[in-house]
Amino acid sequence: MKALRGRAGRAVLVDVDEPPGEGELLAMRAIGICGSDVIAIAQGREWILGHELVGVRSDGTPVVVEALYGCHACECCRQGRYNLCRRDGNKALGVLSDGGMAEQFRAPASSFVDLPPGLDVANASLVEPAAVSWHGVRVAGTGPNTRVLVIGGGSVGLLAVAAAQTQGAAEVSLQARHPHQREAGERLGATEPHGLYEIVIEAAGSASALRDALDRLAPGGVLSVLGVQYVPLDVPYTDLMVKEVRLIASMGYCTHGGVREMAQAADMLAARPEIPETLVTHRFPLADAEHAFRVAGDRKAGAIKVVVEVP
Repeated sequence: MKALRGRAGRAVLVDVDEPPGEGELLAMRAIGICGSDVIAIAQGREWILGHELVGVRSDGTPVVVEALYGCHACECCRQGRYNLCRRDGNKALGVLSDGGMAEQFRAPASSFVDLPPGLDVANASLVEPAAVSWHGVRVAGTGPNTRVLVIGGGSVGLLAVAAAQTQGAAEVSLQARHPHQREAGERLGATEPHGLYEIVIEAAGSASALRDALDRLAPGGVLSVLGVQYVPLDVPYTDLMVKEVRLIASMGYCTHGGVREMAQAADMLAARPEIPETLVTHRFPLADAEHAFRVAGDRKAGAIKVVVEVP
């Protein structure tokens, strides 16, 4: 059986004796490549990659897989906040344990989310990153009376644009580096940045994006950090203080109000087919997954979301 593993700073297609993971066996259908996968390879991680997963159960039901497992017993898990589980938080798929970029994968049935009508299996790998964006937008307090700016035009940033619109923001703007990212934002209905915003979503993962976010925040505003920061935050305290900024470090996704954010993200994608049409720029079979990673790592070349498909 084939799987894609990090090895010596590269993504390498290898043979494995058993499906990775633990739990119910899925026949994999599509796996999205995340920026964190590319970074994990560069950092020398040698896990089997992939956490944006779509597979089919033995009865033919297609499902997406929550990549964050909780212990189901601690206080955070009992509250539905399994993204903050301290016991099993080290099982993040493809990052701290083997992921699902393989022909088959095993995962606990409790992590499965059924696809809603209207969401094609080929596009459903977007559900996992869409849930990450949904969570970061929600915890910032997005609602009908808020203006939201998203900084960062990668897939998480563009999905944050869609999530903020779906959650009722009065206006959603996008600040992106590359022309193809700005064009994608326009297709989704994002406006050009202007003025100050009650909520800024930092989805670029850079110090410069954080500084831009502070500049764009209205006094008393909320800065929600979606972009993973791999170095200490370079945020001047004085700027935070004089605007009385609330800084939120968003972590994954969870259950809120008794509803799984993965399910809410899936419903959003099913209701708006233009989102996957805009974001999925490249598709490759598993046999070409090594090349797919090279494409995903070159955002200047026009890639937004690269999907690996399993026949």
